[in-house]
Amino acid sequence: MSTLVSPIQNANRMLDDLRQGYIVIIAARWILVAAGLMFILYRPQSTTELSVGVLAVLGIAAINFWLHTRPLTNQPVEPVWAYCASAADLAVISGLVLLPGGPASRTFVFYYPAILAYSLVFPVGVTVLLSAGVLSFVAMRGLETNLDERILVWQLLSLAATAFIGWRYREVEKRRRRRRAELSSARAPFGAESTRTEAQEDLYYGQIVCIAARWFVVAGAIFLAVYHATSVGQMQRSLIPLLMVIAANFFLQARYMMGRPANALLLKVIGAVDLVVITGTVVGGSTDFFVFFYPVALAFALVFARRITLIYTGVLGLGYVLISVLLPPGIHFDGDEETLAIRLITLLSTTLLGTMYWRLQRARRPSEVV
Repeated sequence: MSTLVSPIQNANRMLDDLRQGYIVIIAARWILVAAGLMFILYRPQSTTELSVGVLAVLGIAAINFWLHTRPLTNQPVEPVWAYCASAADLAVISGLVLLPGGPASRTFVFYYPAILAYSLVFPVGVTVLLSAGVLSFVAMRGLETNLDERILVWQLLSLAATAFIGWRYREVEKRRRRRRAELSSARAPFGAESTRTEAQEDLYYGQIVCIAARWFVVAGAIFLAVYHATSVGQMQRSLIPLLMVIAANFFLQARYMMGRPANALLLKVIGAVDLVVITGTVVGGSTDFFVFFYPVALAFALVFARRITLIYTGVLGLGYVLISVLLPPGIHFDGDEETLAIRLITLLSTTLLGTMYWRLQRARRPSEVV
């Protein structure tokens, strides 16, 4: 009997996760529609590009409108339709990447909110399949266009980090709901006590995604330091500060594994250090290293409350704008202003989607367990 019950429970669990979280995918798709139209309508290169792009984005909008009406009318979204719609999202983004400009400049960043949305909601098998398709396309496109190897590696690492963080946090939330269900028979805290308990649980369960995001940043920085290094002194200047970050992350992960995770203040300080490391690398000449802002900001959004997340993202965005405007070559309004705008929109969207999912999980009843 248990062999029959388990598959049924797994199916019900996946449907419940889809029902609870699909609004995040819908929101991500509306962001894609709005930002995609802005990209297509702003200085189109030809009438063919304009017509094909607008029709593709409007097609996604029509599909999303129909899918959006399902939860609004208390009707479930069929998993097959949900998976196909997300695959269509990725296909449209890939089509935009193939337009003049290429993935290294503008439309590539649309992948981040799309990957985040489905990795938080879909089963791991679907997430792996969709992510593998994106990574394969980005790799082939980069090789075809002779993209700098460092930029290509950073793109692949940051995209993989986004998918991994989404999946890992989903598993964290399963564990958290399971524990809360086990304790549901006990007296539930009220008022300020309940809020404080949830904040503590956020730190206890969620900080593993911050640790994981930092490992991806470390991997990208190590590749930068050792790839095409011209002198031992140059490698030392790059690796010595990086070793301090590695040691700090080892310390945080060891504490987490021993059941003694870091407190909120330490996580905020380390989060600020992450921004300093990435910003310093960007200022140092590796401008495409900015892609690691996405997984770092996302991980922060999945651990801390919305107000703190917005402050963190606001500081990040303002700093990146200042870097882009003040440092050479600056903004020349020949298309680079559109690139900056799309990066800021997708960065803010990624953190807001993470916060949105965070709030949805807090609203779930303890009975909705895995």
